[in-house]
Formats: sequence, structure tokens, C-alpha cells
Amino acid sequence: MVKFIVSVAGLCVSSTALLAGGWETGTLPTSMMYEDGNYFELSYGSLNYNLDGVASVVLQASPTTELVAGQKHKMAKNQTRTSLAAKFSVGSYDVGISRFDNGAIQLDGTNSTVTSKTASADIKLTTMAIMGSRSLDNGMSVGLGMRNGQLGSGTVSTLAGVTYSVESATASSAIASIAYEKPEIALRAELVYEDSVGMPFDVTLSNGVTATGGLSLPQSTTLNFQTGIATDTLLFGSVRNVAWSSGQVAVDAAVDLLDISSEFDNTTSYNIGVGRKLTEDLSASLSYAQEAGTGSTSTSGFTLTNGYNSVSAGLKYTMDNMNISVGYSYVMPGDVTITHDVAADGATPATILKTVYENSTVQAIGVRIGVNF
Repeated sequence: MVKFIVSVAGLCVSSTALLAGGWETGTLPTSMMYEDGNYFELSYGSLNYNLDGVASVVLQASPTTELVAGQKHKMAKNQTRTSLAAKFSVGSYDVGISRFDNGAIQLDGTNSTVTSKTASADIKLTTMAIMGSRSLDNGMSVGLGMRNGQLGSGTVSTLAGVTYSVESATASSAIASIAYEKPEIALRAELVYEDSVGMPFDVTLSNGVTATGGLSLPQSTTLNFQTGIATDTLLFGSVRNVAWSSGQVAVDAAVDLLDISSEFDNTTSYNIGVGRKLTEDLSASLSYAQEAGTGSTSTSGFTLTNGYNSVSAGLKYTMDNMNISVGYSYVMPGDVTITHDVAADGATPATILKTVYENSTVQAIGVRIGVNF
């Protein structure tokens, strides 16, 4: 019963990951490591982004005076998520293998009716991970493994009027975990650490110039916990810290006007929820997640939000050795204003490009199928 509830909650929360700072769209799955025997799961999520930016051109000396009236444009593309995870018992060890959508930058800023600093992009990052764990005495267990990030080839277009063709790249880093369990009260606390690693990649500009670029899979620490609080009722949650300040996306084209640099800040997100067993076969969960914003203004073409609040609900139905979970998340990103000083580019009169994101929402629906064997 405990496993039924927690996996449903995880499905809903993971659908909000795009807003969890940087370019992250999914987190390392670990819940399968606590399933009995061998286990396999497949997850799919569909996300509808209502991240509309109102772009305008204003006088530098008077930000309220519009030279070009604001026009609304859908800046973020709708997306999908997939994840595969499996766990195998090998003697006294458990081995977990996963493949999941880990990152994406999918924007449509350069197609805005009014010129905006927001970029257009279609870049995705998929991660494969393997982890081995061993149970120790007194309810403790430890795990070690590796993750391999795989950046697919794609394109980025910016205000400079140039399209950047990004080549595929890969990079690997270590992961580790430690957990404590007390089954009689459904208690489990798990700490997961993912090390950082740089990922250089080659770039070709549409004007024929070649350049070098890079991003980093940032260091992160996640605390997952759960405990029984009443018969058939579970309290669960997580705290996740990601060092995004060292996980920037950058391109050095040897010309300042053509260089690209993101402005991501370190983030900490929180999630808390309650799960309950409704019948022998059906369980449900409800959770709330929050991430504080890092500022209501930015000059980055990759910033569309300023933190978020979200609510998620899920159901899980079990049939023999198979289970099916469905979840829904409603995300409320924080407002943010993006500006670009055109005067710095030599424009006359001195003007500012301004894009305002207000009252944005993201809705996500997810499905997960799991099998014990």
C-alpha cells in the first residue's frame, strides 16, 4: 500500500520539473529500488504550457511609454515526457536502470509579432542511469552508480538573427544514495546525490561561423521521505537543491553580439503530500510543491518564469502483479519581466525590448504502468 501511494505522487510532481530552475525536465527515478523482487515501469506525461509573453518596445528613459504596443505570444512549446525504469534483485544486491527525459529548451520567442529577447530553441537532453544498492543492518542501505547525459542535436535562434546548430554530446557523472527504512511505521528517508559534470559541444552558426559551446549537468541533492501517520494514511515529501549557478548554457562565438549565456540561479524546491488507501486495489494522493523565485526581472532569453507553486493529484489501481497510475498537476509559475537594452546595440532612439510573463500556468497529465515479476 505504501508503495502504491508514493509512486502516484512522484508521477504528478515530476511533470512540473521544467519549472524547477535551469532547463531540467525530469529527475532521477529511485522509487523502483524499493519494490519487491524484480520490477519494470513505463511513464508518459503530456504538458500544456500557457507561458504567454507580452512583448513591447519602450523608451529607455520612460519604461511606461510604448513605442510598439505589447503583443501576446506563446513562448514555450507544449511538451511530452517519457521515462523507463527497472529494478532487478541480484543476490544480496539490487540493480536499478533508468532512462528519462532530463532536460529541454523548447521555446518560440523569435516568432513573436513584436521583437522579444526570448529565444527560439529545440534542444533535448536524455539521461540513462544505473545504480546498485545493498541493504545493511538496522534498516540502512547504500547505493552507488553513474548517470550519462545525452544531448541531442538541435537548433537555437536568438535576437541576433542567427540560428545556432548544436551538435550532439554526452557526459557522465557519479550518483550515490543512502536510505533508512522502518517498515512497521512505513518510514523511509532517502538522500540522493548527483555529481556535476561539464558537457562541451560544437556549434555551427547560420552565417557559417563555427563556435564552441557547453553546458553542465549540475550537482544536486534530493531528500525523499515518507512515514505513516494513521491507518492506511501516509505523509510524504521531498526537498531538492540544484546548483544551477554552475550549470549554465553558453556559446562562445568570438563576437560578443553572437555569444550566448544563460542566467540560471541555484534553486531549492519543496514538495509535501498525503496519500491514502481507499480500497484494497485503489489508492490516492494529493500534494503541493513550491520553489521560490530568484528575481522578478531578468535579461536572459531563456527565462520565462520566477519559481512556481503547484498542486497535484493521483490515483493508482493494482491488478495482481500490475499497477496503473494516473496523475494531474496544475502549476502556477511566478511572474517575471525580461528586458533587453537596445541602446547598447547602438539603436536610436534609446529603447528597451520588454517581455512580461504574468498569470502563467502549466497543466500536466501523466500515466504510469508498473509490473512486478
